[in-house]
Amino acid sequence: MGKRTCLRRAPGTILSHQSKRWKAMGNDAVQDSFFRQLIERSGDFILRLDLEGAITYCSPAFLRLMGDCSGTLLGKPCFDLIFDQDTDRFRHQFRLLTGGRKPFFLEYRYDTKDGVPLWVEGTAYLFNNESVPEVALISRDISRYKNVEERLTQMAYYDALTGLPNRRLFQDRYKQAILLAKRYERRLALFYLDLDDFKQINDRYGHAVGDELLKKVASRLLHCVRDPDTVCRLGGDEFVILLQQVDHSEDIHKVAQRVMSALNKRFVIGRHDITVACSMGAALYPQDGSEEQLIQSADKAMYQSKKHGKHYSEFH
Repeated sequence: MGKRTCLRRAPGTILSHQSKRWKAMGNDAVQDSFFRQLIERSGDFILRLDLEGAITYCSPAFLRLMGDCSGTLLGKPCFDLIFDQDTDRFRHQFRLLTGGRKPFFLEYRYDTKDGVPLWVEGTAYLFNNESVPEVALISRDISRYKNVEERLTQMAYYDALTGLPNRRLFQDRYKQAILLAKRYERRLALFYLDLDDFKQINDRYGHAVGDELLKKVASRLLHCVRDPDTVCRLGGDEFVILLQQVDHSEDIHKVAQRVMSALNKRFVIGRHDITVACSMGAALYPQDGSEEQLIQSADKAMYQSKKHGKHYSEFH
């Protein structure tokens, strides 16, 4: 094979025939070709938008994400592609950008062709395209990092066995509920309950059956309350129920009856039919105490209920 001929311009600098060809093409043409290939091969989602947010260009990676093979995205408002819960935040940042020329960096989600929202981090800024102001929006997939973040949050705030909020999350929600109750002068209720003789169930059937029983108890408790209310597992066989708003005192008794009725039904776990009993105490804010006192009142009522025998509820 022959040697490649090179042109020496200066000591230490070598231009190949390819470089000479690029120079002959003109620097602008080389750059256009380079950046066009860069965009086409990039995994980033690149959009060019007008000042109203309509799409005037989208990169191949974004077309694949949206499943668009016919160019139907062109002219479409980019806001229509943002996940509903993130649209308002995105619109707000977009208005700040177009109104004050302030670039933004934002984490948000796209609605994808698969129907699964995809987390991205996006950067947007203004630029002039032949004296016409436009918006460049460049984003990249961060779903991997968000999944890790969600798992860490799950580990920190939720019980690993039952999936219920743990003691830490209960404290956060309880403090928030107290603040709202004070602000709007409304009442809330707190239930403490535990399973009677749960240790004997563990000893008789084994811990695997005991764990399955706790999961089923958690599921039944969730069906006894409304969506805004919270059921937490404090640990072991101890649970707490937080009713965010109590309009009538009778509501407490109704919830207690639902809980007792739900747990009174037998549990079928494998080949075992198991019946459980529970002791439960309840306290009402503000009648039965302030933030810390209310917890103590509910706990005290639960232990008072144990003195009356199994499957009993006590109100402070």
